Amino acid sequence: MKRKTERTWSSQPQLGLPFVQQTVTRDLSYYIGLCKVFAAYHKRWPTGSSTRAEFRAARIPHYDGRTINRELRFASPELAADPEYQALRDRCLVEGADDVDVNALDPRYRLILDGHDIVTLFETIALPRPAAPGEVRYATGISAHGPEELTLRLGERVRSQALRRAGLDPRDPGVLAGSFSVRVRVSDALKAIIERIGIHHPAAHERLADLYLLEAGDEGHLDIKYQLLAGSRYAGMYDVDHLVRKLASVYACAPDLERISSDMTRLPADLHVSATLPRQGDAVLREELAALVPASECLKLPIQRLSRFDDIRRLLEGAGGVYRTATQRFEFEKGTDAALILARLISGGVV
Repeated sequence: MKRKTERTWSSQPQLGLPFVQQTVTRDLSYYIGLCKVFAAYHKRWPTGSSTRAEFRAARIPHYDGRTINRELRFASPELAADPEYQALRDRCLVEGADDVDVNALDPRYRLILDGHDIVTLFETIALPRPAAPGEVRYATGISAHGPEELTLRLGERVRSQALRRAGLDPRDPGVLAGSFSVRVRVSDALKAIIERIGIHHPAAHERLADLYLLEAGDEGHLDIKYQLLAGSRYAGMYDVDHLVRKLASVYACAPDLERISSDMTRLPADLHVSATLPRQGDAVLREELAALVPASECLKLPIQRLSRFDDIRRLLEGAGGVYRTATQRFEFEKGTDAALILARLISGGVV
């Protein structure tokens, strides 16, 4: 009688789960692996409120969303030493988050442009040109965005520095209008991020620029913003000095900006706009200027309401300041003595 061969079961796990290994390094990839297994079973990424029962259903014992968040926030020595965790944590803190959490592990969040991709993107910066006869144009007369173009919205400080480096006056209305809008060509890496966002997909009659734009902030953040919805998506960090140099080269070669600058130099000296006090109401304006609080390269607004705020804003912006509504203060370029500028304005001098 032939004996039935008994089937032996392998002790090896059927899935390559990171938590079943005896000697596992709990670095960032370990927690990403947990979330990937969860997502493969539930068809969605876990959140901080995902329960232990949901993790058990995905064959992940001893974990829930709160546990992962806690271990990410109070990192073990091996996790804290992981360069990828350090980079992700720095990004979360820069964006205003309390710390790394399970949402930050989502591939849609972690997919960003690296430094080389951003440099390549900025190399395509160009000013919009007037539309040719028969070409699709906007009401302003400039050509419409091409299918591979996006608007790059610049931080006020970045644009002012670039204009000064190009030998142009950033306070001149004509120069400001001519330099306000720049465009870039969408790279494959940027397209991949936009497709991963999955919020909008252009219809047959729509351009990518109808749905998205890019914003290069003064602090070095590059963000993808939605044209029709509130909100944005972080795309990476860039070198501010590199962008300023690139913009300056673009502005210096723009014939319209050069013409505006040449016209301004031919105007009488008394027609140039300077940051001086108006003749009427000097006493009140000086009193309210004196209420501003200098702080390094900033001037903070006082708690009380300023009746001459419009005049104060015009003066300080004419002196190179940028008003930040969120922080209620005027910011100047690095190395600027804001207290000295304020003192000159109060004394009635020209900045």
